[in-house]
Parts: sequence; structure tokens; C-alpha cells
Amino acid sequence: MSRGRTLAAGLILLTVILIPARAQADVLLIPFFGVNFGGDAGKDLSDAFDSKQFNWGVSFAAMGAGVFGVEGDLGYSPDFFGKTDAGGSHVLTLMGNLVLGIPFGGQRGFGIRPYGLVGMGLMRSSAKFGGPVGNVDENKLAWDFGGGVIIFFGTNVGIRGDVRYFRTFEALDILGIDLVDSPGKLDYTRGTFGVVFRF
Repeated sequence: MSRGRTLAAGLILLTVILIPARAQADVLLIPFFGVNFGGDAGKDLSDAFDSKQFNWGVSFAAMGAGVFGVEGDLGYSPDFFGKTDAGGSHVLTLMGNLVLGIPFGGQRGFGIRPYGLVGMGLMRSSAKFGGPVGNVDENKLAWDFGGGVIIFFGTNVGIRGDVRYFRTFEALDILGIDLVDSPGKLDYTRGTFGVVFRF
């Protein structure tokens, strides 16, 4: 597992190093809010808001010539496994992604940019169950893929709609018992809406 964490840390570090490189690059800051659904989130998209499967976070991206890029994504999902009398739970993701997007309308002024991405990183799951199980804190290597569209209303501000699938490489295990359904790898889909700031 240490090799996997080293690989994930290397990908995230590469993302952070490449973001400041601005040779005809768009640098994007994207705070977002959304819902989790499917997989271990346990709800359909239509039910996710009612069940309060919310998430929020921020993405940092650099798009070279507006087409190829890298992204660092930090997402937080409170009460992912629900609440008990002992306390709550959450899932935290830190991902480094490779991005491919086409800037229709160019890199200045109004424009539309559909994109796809794939990457890997770390997923931290935490829950307070009480009783014999107690508290659980697990870090797992994870991967994600997805895509969406960015609409720029001007040179510096836009909005983003984004859908991503997350999955751990290993099962989430508590006292020898899988926490999540078979095959035991934590997975879910995240849908978000964000405000985009372009520099």
C-alpha cells in the first residue's frame, strides 16, 4: 500500500507543480457544491438532495493552451455513511487528474469548454459507530473519472457542471468485516455545480 500512496502523492505533487506553469495556460479556481449518488452513497440522483447526501470542495486546474491540463481536486462529503447516536461520518477525497477539454470560443471572453478527466489519489473514510466497532479512519488509494462542461460568461468568470465516479482500489474493512457492499470497494458518483474563476 505504501507504493500506492507514494504514486498518489507523486501525481498530486505533479499537479501542484504544473499548475503555476502558465505558457498560454488557463489557471482555474473552482469552488463547488453538489450531491453524491449511486454506489455506496445508496441513493438515486433524484433522491440525493432529499437524503442530504451533500458534498463540497474546490478544484484547481491549469489547462495548457486551454486543451490539455492537470487538476487537483479536494472534496468533502459529510454524513456519507449516515449518523448514529455516537456521531457522524464523512468521506474526504484528494485527487490528481489529467484533463482534456476543447475551448469553443477561445480562451478569452464568452466560451464553452466540454472536458473529460481521469486520475487517482487518496480517499479518507471516517465514521463514529460506538460500541465494539468504535471509530473508523481509513485511507485508501482511489481512482476517478468523469467530465462536464464549463461555460465562461467573460474572460474571468464562469460556471461548471461536473459528474465524476470515485472508487477505491481496495476494500474498506472494519474489524475484518466489509463496511460496504460486495465486492467491498467504496464507490459513488458525485455531481456538482461550481463557480469558475479564470486567471
